[in-house]
Amino acid sequence: MIKRFVLDTRETWKDFRKGLITASQINRIAADGKGGNISQGAETYVYELIEAIEAEETPDFYSNAMEWGNEQEPQAVLRFCQEMGLDVNSDDVIYTSIGGFIFFTYKDIAGGTPDIILPKLKASVEIKCPDSKTHLKYKLTLTAENFQKELPKYYDQMQFNTFLTNSEKAYFVSFDPRVKKEKHQYFCIEIPRDEARIEHLLNKIELTNNFKQELLKQLNNDSN
Repeated sequence: MIKRFVLDTRETWKDFRKGLITASQINRIAADGKGGNISQGAETYVYELIEAIEAEETPDFYSNAMEWGNEQEPQAVLRFCQEMGLDVNSDDVIYTSIGGFIFFTYKDIAGGTPDIILPKLKASVEIKCPDSKTHLKYKLTLTAENFQKELPKYYDQMQFNTFLTNSEKAYFVSFDPRVKKEKHQYFCIEIPRDEARIEHLLNKIELTNNFKQELLKQLNNDSN
């Protein structure tokens, strides 16, 4: 049901994910629609998935913020391991963007890649390197109790990744070396596995995939 793949390049990883519901977007299908159907947001996402399958690839959009995040992530990984007392080079720490891009799939219809997997601690890790204002807001306001309400997109992403990696918890890490005091540059919060939410997401995955398959069948049977 759950498969693990190691892909040699980022481009291969991106191509492999085409048409699949991904952990980073899974919150878009989480809302309930009318009459047991999928939500309008889920429908929009499905059309994007079909576009990825059936149309020419559109160029990726990169902003300064995205480039900053990609550049700082390795430093955030090192800081996380330092704070947790972990050896980044040990088998206890799997940084999923080093030595091949790791991707997990569920029934070949959905998948995800946590930033770090901690097999010994049975945990996954999601790392963000936002702008300083956002980072400081996270540090000042986020708790385990309000995380789902404040950051529902990341909450669902992390819950689905805990399912894919058979983890018991997830860590959310925010890192910003531009903050003057080193102790304020790093923020980490532990989020326990939420079985009820995972079950909800799995049900939504099935409904959303059924809708996608119906549309693909309609498209491919269209003789016009």
